[in-house]
Amino acid sequence: MKRIQQINNSTIQHKTMTQKRIDINPFNAIGAILVAILVFWGLFTVAKLAFNALVFAAPLLLIGAAIIDYTVITDFVKWVFKMLKENALMGIAAIMLTIFGFPIIAGFLFGKAYLRKKVRKIASKYDVETNGEIVDYEEVEDIEEDFEKLELPPKRRAEPIRQKRAEESSSDDYEQLFD
Repeated sequence: MKRIQQINNSTIQHKTMTQKRIDINPFNAIGAILVAILVFWGLFTVAKLAFNALVFAAPLLLIGAAIIDYTVITDFVKWVFKMLKENALMGIAAIMLTIFGFPIIAGFLFGKAYLRKKVRKIASKYDVETNGEIVDYEEVEDIEEDFEKLELPPKRRAEPIRQKRAEESSSDDYEQLFD
């Protein structure tokens, strides 16, 4: 009986030694929460300033996109109408987002027009490098020469080809490998 009591006591002591008590204080996280709030407030402020700048620049960006490549704007309008025909709800949502997000859409269209222009420029440079530059034609004067005065070398009589091949095949070392 004493032995059982000793074993029980040792297991209880072992359990208490391995388990540690952790103090959870909810007020320790207040500093981290305040820092997170400040970071998100700062990001919101920066985004708000950028959006306000885009609001004033949007008409200029849209005009710039039209000057650089007007097809970007027409493609966007065609895409919205296509979406309106295929799925009316998504088309209405696209129109509403275009109206409320006009500064962002104007910036996007300007960026797309600018990138298209750069890609076309690089593609034309590559085309010139690979295919050469297209030049206007040049007229060449006809030179009249007297072809009767040209002297050609005398004709040589060539041996028949079949005879040469027959001679070569008989003296060929490769053929001797199969004998």
